[in-house]
Amino acid sequence: MNYDELIKNWHTKASGEDYFSKFVFEYLAFIAFLKKRKFTDSHDDRHAIQQLKRDGTVRDRYFEKFEIAPELQKAWIIVQAELNKIRLGNASGNNREVEEIKWWNCPHDNLNQQTPEERGKVKGVIHNLSDWENMVEFWYSIRNNLFHGSKDPLNERDQLLVENGYKTLRPLVEILLSS
Repeated sequence: MNYDELIKNWHTKASGEDYFSKFVFEYLAFIAFLKKRKFTDSHDDRHAIQQLKRDGTVRDRYFEKFEIAPELQKAWIIVQAELNKIRLGNASGNNREVEEIKWWNCPHDNLNQQTPEERGKVKGVIHNLSDWENMVEFWYSIRNNLFHGSKDPLNERDQLLVENGYKTLRPLVEILLSS
């Protein structure tokens, strides 16, 4: 990884309103709402994320948006197709290898609570357009890869995932704020 080039790319991207910036700010609103308003007993981001994965009311309200906002479903189809080509993983700036996301396919508070079926499912993909727990994990993973990994604002795949991460997260934040 050429960090000088990465720094220049971030600087270039910072000059305008782009999807990387939009996603970061939308994610900050999302996680702050989860921890400060929705799941106030959450001791960290992971706990709030796991609680959201099990929240059927929010899930159902989000999926209702598919009927009235076809662009939301289209964004998920784009994400699903991209992840079917190359699965999403955890990227670290210090480690060039991409690791499996251990919380993928897991709605529980502890990984050891996963069922054999959950452990056997492919990680890093959106299995279908009702795969709520992995949609939530997608947003968290994109955030983690932005802050801890090596997402490049000039990389086409990174642009596609972050853009559609924003397009799919924004309606959820609107739902959360309206509740």
